[in-house]
Amino acid sequence: MSRFGLGCATVLLGAACAVDEKRDVARYREPLEAGLASPQEAEGPLAGTLDTRRAMALANARNERLSIDGEGYLRALIDRRRQAASWLPRVNFSPSYVLRDSDAGAFDGADMLLQSPYVVNPKGLAAQEQRARFEARRRLATLYATQDALLLDVARTLFTVLQAERARAVLESSLQLQEARVQDVRARNDVGVARPLDVALSESSLVDAQVALINTERNMRTGRALLSFLVAAQAQTVELDRTLDIPDEQRSVAELGELASAQRPELAAAQADVEAAIHAIEVAKSQWWPSVNVDLRAFLSRASFPTDQDWTALFGVTLPVLEPGRIRADVADAFSLLREAKLRLSLLQRAVQRDVEVAHANLDTGRERVAALRLQLAAADEAFAQAEALYDAGLATNLERVTAQDQRLRTALALENAELELGAFRLDLLRATGTLHRWLGLERPLPPEDDDAEAR
Repeated sequence: MSRFGLGCATVLLGAACAVDEKRDVARYREPLEAGLASPQEAEGPLAGTLDTRRAMALANARNERLSIDGEGYLRALIDRRRQAASWLPRVNFSPSYVLRDSDAGAFDGADMLLQSPYVVNPKGLAAQEQRARFEARRRLATLYATQDALLLDVARTLFTVLQAERARAVLESSLQLQEARVQDVRARNDVGVARPLDVALSESSLVDAQVALINTERNMRTGRALLSFLVAAQAQTVELDRTLDIPDEQRSVAELGELASAQRPELAAAQADVEAAIHAIEVAKSQWWPSVNVDLRAFLSRASFPTDQDWTALFGVTLPVLEPGRIRADVADAFSLLREAKLRLSLLQRAVQRDVEVAHANLDTGRERVAALRLQLAAADEAFAQAEALYDAGLATNLERVTAQDQRLRTALALENAELELGAFRLDLLRATGTLHRWLGLERPLPPEDDDAEAR
């Protein structure tokens, strides 16, 4: 064999073993980011304001949880290509050197052998290829489900921090009120108008307000830390924006249930798992089918006997005759996995319907709570206005005015928390129906269909 031929073989072998890691990573990053521009954020603390959309986009681009599941999807695509390539024969280059006894009158030499062993079970390979295709679909749907769960976690964490920050402002104002009450009760006790019990109760309320403020500040710090973890960026000091432009949902539970059945990625993953299990049964049964054996050998150069034979070909068929229970056990195992997959699908279908019903009920009660608190806030505003007027007229004490102001602040806080919860309930319903990605602007492409042809 010439040096040129050896060089060509080396180049081809190196090209076959090359792996483009950037392209492989892009194979699962592209479906995760389809339709959504990747945020170009500098390292370090975030600048500007952080709203729900921006936080979700950051988590989608940076959180390692998605990339971890993405690698599983990538391996499923690789396995699909592997099954498609299994139809093709292999060619091995096997050089060897022959040494002979010098007294025999023959010279030493080299054999340059190209060998192509080929063993194929057409029934089994076809079933394996179909199983791998549905396994790739299952992995991608699971990746989408992980993405939905992560996006919802980000939004709920952001709302929790917003609630804690607003509660801190109200508790600080309430703490001032409690201190004023303690001073007032102590003064009354000094002149004999109040009892020592009243002083103790007021001081206890003051301590309760201090403990509540401490707990709220702790919730703020832990919430900020969790938010930074989810978005993979430093969000301890960034200003949070509560803007959430989600249209109100007016469809019935039945309509939303049908939408969830068509859109939930968990259901798509479970259905693909059932299809993969069906083809796994065909894979197990295919062991009873004959396998075709082909062994082609061609010598580029030959020094071994017989030196005048340049190629050989061997064709055969292998039939399983005695497989004591092994294939039957494989088939029974495959049927068991299929039944398990169907049961998981049935359980998940009921769980999805439950999620829709709970999210819809929470949304209804959330609307009612917001409406009631708005009425309560209007009444608290009126009470505070009257207390202010009476105080200005000298008919009410400062403590009564401050108490009315505290009640108004607490009602306003309850209303703001209810509105944040209502936004969270709307996100829950989007998640339950499998349409959260649409609100963010994401698309959900299916696995590529050209992998099989490219592998071949």
